[in-house]
Amino acid sequence: MANEEKLRAYLKRVTGELHRATEQLRALDRRAHEPIAIVGAACRLPGGVESPDDLWELLHAGADAVGPAPADRGWDVEGRYSPDPDTPGTSYCREGGFVQGADRFDPALFGISPNEALTMDPQQRLLLETSWEALERAGLDPQSLAGSRTGVFAGAWESGYQKGVEGLEADLEAQLLAGIVSFTAGRVAYALGLEGPALTIDTACSSSLVALHLAVQSLRRGECDLALAGGATVIADFALFTQFSRQRGLAPDGRCKAFGETADGFGPAEGAGMLLVERLSDARRNGHPVLAVVRGSAVNQDGASNGLTAPSGPAQQRVIREALADAGLTPADVDAVEAHGTGTPLGDPIEAGALMATYGHERTGDPLWLGSLKSNIGHTQAAAGVAGVIKMVLALRHGELPRTLHASTASSRIDWDAGAVELLDEARPWPRRAEGPRRAGISSFGISGTNAHLVIEEEPPARPEPEEAAQPPAPATTVLPLSAAGARSLREQARRLAAHLAGHEEITAADAARSAATTRAALSHRASVLADDRRALIDRLTALAEDRKDPDVTVGEAGSGRPPVFVFPGQGSQWTGMGTELLDRAPVFRAKAEECARALAAHLDWSVLDVLRDAPGAPPIDRADVVQPTLFTMMVSLAALWESHGVRPAAVVGHSQGEIAAAHAAGALSLDDAARVIAERSRLWKRLAGNGGMLSVMAPADRVRELMEPWAERMSVAAVNGPASVTVAGDARALEEFGGRLSAAGVLRWPLAGVDFAGHSPQVEQFRAELLDTLGTVRPTAARLPFFSTVTAAAHEPEGLDAAYWYRNMREPVEFASTLRTLLREGHRTFVEMGPHPLLGAAIDEVAEAEGVHATALATLHRGSGGLDRFRSSVGAAFAHGVRVDWDALFEGSGARRVPLPTYAFSRDRYWLPTAIGRRAVEAAPVDASAPGRYRVTWTPVASDDSGRPSGRWLLVQTPGTAPDEADAAASALGAAGVVVERCLLDPTEAARVTLTERLAELDAQPEGLAGVLVLPGRPQSTAPADASPLDPGTAAVLLVVQAVPDAAPKARIWVVTRGAVAVGSGEVPCAVGARVWGLGRVAALEVPVQWGGLVDVAVGAGVREWRRVVGVVAGGGEDQVAVRGAGVFGRRLVGVGVRGGSGVWRARGCVVVTGGLGGVGGHVARWLARSGAEHVVLAGRRGGGVVGAVELERELVGLGAKVTFVSCDVGDRASVVGLLGVVEGLGVPLRGVFHAAGVAQVSGLGEVSLAEAGGVLGGKAVGAELLDELTAGVELDAFVLFSSGAGVWGSGGQSVYAAANAHLDALAERRRAQGRPATSVAWGLWGGEGMGADEGVTEFYAERGLAPMRPESGIEALHTALNEGDTCVTVADIDWEHFVTGFTAYRPSPLISDIPQVRALRTPEPTVDASDGLRRRVDAALTPRERTKVLVDLVRTVAAEVLGHDGIGGIGHDVAFRDLGFDSLAAVRMRGRLAEATGLVLPATVIFDHPTVDRLGGALLERLSADEPAPGGAPEPAGGRPATPPPAPEPAVHDADIDELDADALIRLATGTAGPADGTPADGTPADGGPDAAATAPDGAPEQ
Repeated sequence: MANEEKLRAYLKRVTGELHRATEQLRALDRRAHEPIAIVGAACRLPGGVESPDDLWELLHAGADAVGPAPADRGWDVEGRYSPDPDTPGTSYCREGGFVQGADRFDPALFGISPNEALTMDPQQRLLLETSWEALERAGLDPQSLAGSRTGVFAGAWESGYQKGVEGLEADLEAQLLAGIVSFTAGRVAYALGLEGPALTIDTACSSSLVALHLAVQSLRRGECDLALAGGATVIADFALFTQFSRQRGLAPDGRCKAFGETADGFGPAEGAGMLLVERLSDARRNGHPVLAVVRGSAVNQDGASNGLTAPSGPAQQRVIREALADAGLTPADVDAVEAHGTGTPLGDPIEAGALMATYGHERTGDPLWLGSLKSNIGHTQAAAGVAGVIKMVLALRHGELPRTLHASTASSRIDWDAGAVELLDEARPWPRRAEGPRRAGISSFGISGTNAHLVIEEEPPARPEPEEAAQPPAPATTVLPLSAAGARSLREQARRLAAHLAGHEEITAADAARSAATTRAALSHRASVLADDRRALIDRLTALAEDRKDPDVTVGEAGSGRPPVFVFPGQGSQWTGMGTELLDRAPVFRAKAEECARALAAHLDWSVLDVLRDAPGAPPIDRADVVQPTLFTMMVSLAALWESHGVRPAAVVGHSQGEIAAAHAAGALSLDDAARVIAERSRLWKRLAGNGGMLSVMAPADRVRELMEPWAERMSVAAVNGPASVTVAGDARALEEFGGRLSAAGVLRWPLAGVDFAGHSPQVEQFRAELLDTLGTVRPTAARLPFFSTVTAAAHEPEGLDAAYWYRNMREPVEFASTLRTLLREGHRTFVEMGPHPLLGAAIDEVAEAEGVHATALATLHRGSGGLDRFRSSVGAAFAHGVRVDWDALFEGSGARRVPLPTYAFSRDRYWLPTAIGRRAVEAAPVDASAPGRYRVTWTPVASDDSGRPSGRWLLVQTPGTAPDEADAAASALGAAGVVVERCLLDPTEAARVTLTERLAELDAQPEGLAGVLVLPGRPQSTAPADASPLDPGTAAVLLVVQAVPDAAPKARIWVVTRGAVAVGSGEVPCAVGARVWGLGRVAALEVPVQWGGLVDVAVGAGVREWRRVVGVVAGGGEDQVAVRGAGVFGRRLVGVGVRGGSGVWRARGCVVVTGGLGGVGGHVARWLARSGAEHVVLAGRRGGGVVGAVELERELVGLGAKVTFVSCDVGDRASVVGLLGVVEGLGVPLRGVFHAAGVAQVSGLGEVSLAEAGGVLGGKAVGAELLDELTAGVELDAFVLFSSGAGVWGSGGQSVYAAANAHLDALAERRRAQGRPATSVAWGLWGGEGMGADEGVTEFYAERGLAPMRPESGIEALHTALNEGDTCVTVADIDWEHFVTGFTAYRPSPLISDIPQVRALRTPEPTVDASDGLRRRVDAALTPRERTKVLVDLVRTVAAEVLGHDGIGGIGHDVAFRDLGFDSLAAVRMRGRLAEATGLVLPATVIFDHPTVDRLGGALLERLSADEPAPGGAPEPAGGRPATPPPAPEPAVHDADIDELDADALIRLATGTAGPADGTPADGTPADGGPDAAATAPDGAPEQ
């Protein structure tokens, strides 16, 4: 029996242990396969994609985001292009998917210095920004995760960013290490303070999907609670193009044609994506949004397959099956796969085969749907996997599977019958279904063989939560906090939020406020916005965005983050009913007031609560024994209310009776003792009533004491509140006599109203014994806060607050100013007054100013405004000035929800090391002064903001050539942005100008005025003959608008939108007639800079997305020559271009025609052609050989071995050109070259140009070129050369139509090249010799404007180089950029030339530091302590800016820790050295750490400098810059003159490169103004006792 019992017990124990072990194993298994929630996502992708929403818009529209390579990365793309894949050092692909603004970054947000930002790999920068956004999108304050177990898993690979960085300055070299790719994950973790695992993963193309796999595993293993997972690629080095070109891996057009018949390689691209993931159970518990769920993932390797870079089908099958097993799913459970899908002829069939073998076999019902994001944006390499995940998350949420581009015909290399897999050649609905969740697989295969596959599914239904009790309605007034790392970002943040609210009517003001308060970081530049409703909130946010003052918007800066000082005022702030609203609506206030009332009840025969409410029968508040206990209750209760909102003081200070409330708030007096002290004090004060009074005097204390000497026995100083603010007390007669003396001395003073006693005077001495006796039982306690005494003007130990102290508090003067100085010198900068009305703010400001420091005085309530709304406003103001606030307390019980808000508005500047290095190399290289520069126009991606919202009323001008759909799209886009659109059909005739002017004036006369004019010139029909009408309607319409607006609506901005007028990427062909408008517009920017907005070009098939971008460009106004495409927004840039060489040498042969050949330049060209081998040179001009010098030229050419024929020809006339070519045909020598150098000059201002003159100018230049093009179409030419002008490239004042004609020539050259025909257009600067530069007046004129004449030999050499290089369009000019920029940008900036290295160098002035002698002189010359301190503070800011690499001191805040500015130990050492050099002081090694902010270090330097002898030496102060001289206005027109017949004066006008505004108004449209008015106002009140 005993054994059976033992056996039974044993079995029970074993069974229990087995059960527990089984449960533990199940728990481990559940943990190992727990679904992982995706709770946040962010991305930067090609096509201007800045967010997941942007990506979905691109996918839904089926947009192609591939475009030309950026022009601002230091790549000579055209120079390194060759269609031959075997040409070393070249690429046969010159397009790809590029991230707009990959060269730009906001380092201040992350506490990174500009120097460090410059050396950081841009992949790190993108991941910092996307990490921040992913957290914000999840509703998490990014700064709140510091110290948390949050992991970072970042995919990245070598970008080539630091390639060739030898020879950098030491400060930059020191930063290079942390800029390399292996620091990527660590950089994010460091910036955000994250303490989970941080891994940088480089498995090439699969990096980011492997990173997500590792993040999932880490979460399941419990290594972290949250994880950021993603990846980034930035192509910083063009070598990627050349390397893959040698392997023939790139698609020539830069597009991935995934699984399509035309697949011919991958399109290189860049991008970044970041996901925030956490365990699903945690996400639900934390209330985070669940976007989708990761069910399973797997990673493997190809191993020893058929090549290191060749994909392995078997390995791909294995990784898919392993991922399904990890998810616990079958292939049939997955609906779609986002494929790796690069579009290579080798890779696509292998991948498709693996999908067929896994997902496609034995599948019933719907097939597996197959797609690839790479068809839209290209192969983003290390970011490809995460981009695919984001795409499928979006597809789940929107219920649609997007189509795959370039795959209308599926690849015949794939056996599509081998499995149930179908290509998404069209978008398909993907709705939710009852039978189960939708799921998708994502594949990513690294070129080195590492494969990853992931399975996601839609978010599971949330568990039903118990219904909450109905929340009370949101308060009528709410406070929205807003912050940013800089003022510019703060304004942009406000603009974005206003636009967001305008588009989301379901969001209440309280929702927005709570969300901004609790899901966004509190940064240094801040604002609080008070609003009653949505409309008011939007209006006030708009005011903040526009930097307009609004009484309900408080703007400030956070300093060191130190808590504020609570200031408890004396008597004088009281008002009837001051506590009524808070007693009713603020439970914390009411509870504390009731405590005070109970404590005071033992000492009073009346109720303080009744007085606070002004209840019937309550004693009057101004009675001497009533006001003090009542104010004590008010102040103590307000302090409790502030603390309940998270505002806990660093110290307290009180003024007179306010010291009692301060002592209690500090914890030094119990409430009962404090009640006893205030009650006894007020009782004695009442007994003083009727025996005296008090007087406020505006003079320094020493001066007041001197003046009151005759009355010293009858009155005394009662309080010193500020440098010139003193209160005196005494008997009434003495005060009256003293007042008379003050009047005689011109000293301002006034009696304190209602005060008939003399506190803090000898009259108090009679109560000494009585007070010591009645307060003998008061027992101070240990304080929780520092208490600063206004009796001793210092921090006071709490045990000293006994009866004797409270007697001194009544008798001795209130040393408020001295106490405040002590607080300021200890670093306190923020003061919050605990009273029903502010009394001490002015005193605080005055003392701080006298101390030379910045301080902030904040109020709590105001007289007549004492409710919860006013208190909320004060809490918001405190936040705006850097006070930490508990926002949950403010929104408790409000019913406000957390809702999605716009993410952070980064304030980015350019940081791009390769071009910085290249610029140094250019500056160091020897310069051939005789060689003109070669330049090329290119297009570079620029940051776009689709949320830009122009305002007001706009006139939409269309012409008969404007397509109806284009006009409707423009009107719709403007209307959607909130613009009131008026429409106008303009049939351009001379009479139409009058009608247009009247219409503009009529609109401008309306109350809201006219904000802008948008012109749609239309696209001319390509079938129209070249000479049908020299002046097309579109160009005429733009000309008329530009002429009419300055007079009729001078505040309106003119924008012109063309369709297909410019070519941005390969495959695009510009419309030459449409390009004329661009030439004319460039001159308008110079002649009417105030009214001119800019030029925008859209593709012919532009959709809603593109037109919204147009509106964003128009609203932004930063770029003024822009092309909008599916790939994004591109800005026009002029860049330098080198000479490749090795392309062969062009030689003339056969017959060559030179139009305009009798001019100076034409003669040089003819001689060169004769020398180069031309058999016959035909020189065409209006007068043929009848011009001076023709005979001599003929003799010279014949001597060079060529035959010569002169032909009289008007090249703008078809019959004349036909006749010219007939002459050529009759010569019997084949025509091999056409050099079109003819043209008609224009030297008239925009306002003077008639339509007839415009037609004449266009005829000789543009129409002539078109006729030559058309009539030689069947001729096999070696060269078709167009002599264009810099006027068409950058604009030239007085040459609007001439510029239009030359822009036409450049576009014609591009069109011919696209047709496979030869064409070279050279936009010339100034020719010397027999050209315009031969005249000394012309030369001098141009030299002042930065253009030097080229020697004819140099011009001919440049022409020969252009032909040898195969240039399509090239600009050749000798430009002194320093002089050129001065005039060219005098009235408006020019993004066009911003990427020229010399121009960029001019825009970035170095901070200058004063030498020690000059510094000391400036300090000695300063009149006040504040001015002296400012000298040193400015020095510290300047040196800090220099050390960190800032362009100026704007990024160096006053009270921001040096650490937060981006200082490290090396920067601190350099800072100390530069400050020692500038001041002549010997500074300790720890000076930066001992004084860790700008203000504190500046103050410390001033102290040292004041105590030190001046150092010898010094340096002269820098000279000021020379003001730019406005350019001359255009002179009267010279009509229809041949260029080669102009005299010197006309040539000067022809050469004018700039012009001032027509009306002389400054570029910003603001008139000169006088200084600010000064107004004196009477004080609202003064501190009483």
